[in-house]
Amino acid sequence: MNILAYLAAVGKCIIYGATPFFTGALSEKIDVLDLLALRFLLSFVVFLILKTFKIIKIELKIKDIFKKNPRTPHIKNLIFTALFEPVLYMLFETLGISMTNGVTTAVLLSLAPIFYCVGEFIFFRQYPSFLQGVFLTLGMAGAAYIAVCTSTEGGKSSFFGILFLILALTVGALFCVFSRKSSAHFTPLEITFVSSMLGAVCFNSVNVVRHIVKGDILHYFDPYFDLENLLGFAVLGVCSTIFATMMSNYALSKIKISTFSAFGGVSTIVTVLIGVIFAGEKLMYFHYIGFPFILARMIGVCVIDIIRDRKKLKEGPSIDTDVKVK
Repeated sequence: MNILAYLAAVGKCIIYGATPFFTGALSEKIDVLDLLALRFLLSFVVFLILKTFKIIKIELKIKDIFKKNPRTPHIKNLIFTALFEPVLYMLFETLGISMTNGVTTAVLLSLAPIFYCVGEFIFFRQYPSFLQGVFLTLGMAGAAYIAVCTSTEGGKSSFFGILFLILALTVGALFCVFSRKSSAHFTPLEITFVSSMLGAVCFNSVNVVRHIVKGDILHYFDPYFDLENLLGFAVLGVCSTIFATMMSNYALSKIKISTFSAFGGVSTIVTVLIGVIFAGEKLMYFHYIGFPFILARMIGVCVIDIIRDRKKLKEGPSIDTDVKVK
């Protein structure tokens, strides 16, 4: 059984569910691009410090990405993993959210398991069982129902906004695929390190140019000098970018993508509960209806996988071919 992988998936979703609280607070004070750039810059600097003082062990060096070595043929999968998430996913998601209303955004994002399952089938020829498919559908229905009932935001959703959200879902699924491929040759820590580095390079490259054009490059690091901002950056840059991403990479190295997708609704529950505890919001009737569907998806899909794993153990050891894809 992959109990640690299931716990990692839950942990990742709990952290992701808490991040909107800090992201929202920061976005009220600073520009979104500043938020992304400084968040990933902080995470990469923390990585370098931990690596330099040998607090964490990362065999992969930056020069290894460009220098030929035994793992060179697999570097492209590692780069694709980092490119799909955080760079492209966050870009498309941010653009999509800005061009669509709350209902459209939430409903489309709740359909993520469909994209994950399609990616899993195309690249690994794996798919959930019929019963797992039923549980995944129940979970999507529960998340979509809560989204529709929660959002009262008006406004129109543009074609490009919907397109960007679909692209975000697509690259999110591709991230899962390439993270799973990379896990055969790189540790979750190494994959997360490269993701953090690429996110820092891409977002800061664009942001530096933007500040130069605006003529305020000397104020680039000003957001760091506010204590509340620094706390938010610490949560997003360390807890979310490092720990949650590492948990995702670890979970994807051990369990199927469709199983991993079953945990997604936990983030929704955590976000709602944080709103109740810290923002004085109230649990509504639709929360009580939707939450059981989301939890049923997670529990149902995992229980079926656990039963199947136990059956395989009784039958004898077998090679996990989907992880060994080259």
